Amino acid sequence: MKSNFNHNAFVLFVCLLVLCFSACTKDPKINTTDSTCNSTSPKHDTVVLLVLGQSNAANAGSEKYTSPCAQTQNFYNGQLVPLADPLLGSNGDGGSVWSRLGQQLIENNFAGHVIVAPAAVGGTRIEQWIQGGDLHHLIVETVASLQSKNLKVTHVLWHQGESNHTAMNTLLTPTQNAQLYRQNFLLLVQQLRALGVDAPVFPAMTSRCGATPSDTTLIAAQRDLANDALGIFNGPNTDILGNEFRSDNCHFNGLGLKTHAALWANAISEH
Repeated sequence: MKSNFNHNAFVLFVCLLVLCFSACTKDPKINTTDSTCNSTSPKHDTVVLLVLGQSNAANAGSEKYTSPCAQTQNFYNGQLVPLADPLLGSNGDGGSVWSRLGQQLIENNFAGHVIVAPAAVGGTRIEQWIQGGDLHHLIVETVASLQSKNLKVTHVLWHQGESNHTAMNTLLTPTQNAQLYRQNFLLLVQQLRALGVDAPVFPAMTSRCGATPSDTTLIAAQRDLANDALGIFNGPNTDILGNEFRSDNCHFNGLGLKTHAALWANAISEH
């Protein structure tokens, strides 16, 4: 009896081992039933977001985040990788609003697939991004790289303005400073069109960083950039996010990044 028991136990052990090996060598199954990353009849099959600007468009957030959605990806240098902070294409080693936004656009059925192509550098002025500026080549190269992979930009998201606060340019009055910003932004849009980017462009309203209060004249000028004929539409006003949303009175904490993403999702929801 003891011998039969050992034989039966051995057979059972081998069977369990085979089943375990078989399961372990296969890709793990993903339970999509409970997933928050499902889209049901999304408005867009695929969106390609060209995201531009300074630190709050880059990786300056205090909390890193990885989108759990396989349908969200970071495009950089011709490659698609998971949408995980810090995003490739922007400077900084912290968190990004775009990793949160990608997930939100999947979950609210705006898109079935989200590709984020960043070109953002902290502490930069709008003059650096237009033709003749030292960073304009980043836009040219990112757009060309997308086009080489047959990826068409569907939305341009611009979050920049803190470094163009009136306090940063004491040679101009607030009105003159705002007028110059408008002129340069329209030039930026013109240059995007020349590169073959005909997507709607969404400039955020942003000027706040540190102890200096919001530049209300600049914020008004950013709001007034909206022009249907030029394909320019209002982005979010992130100056409304106070210090409880920021880690250093300027860059966003975890709550701020999540809220910032929600503001962007709402701003582009009709496009």
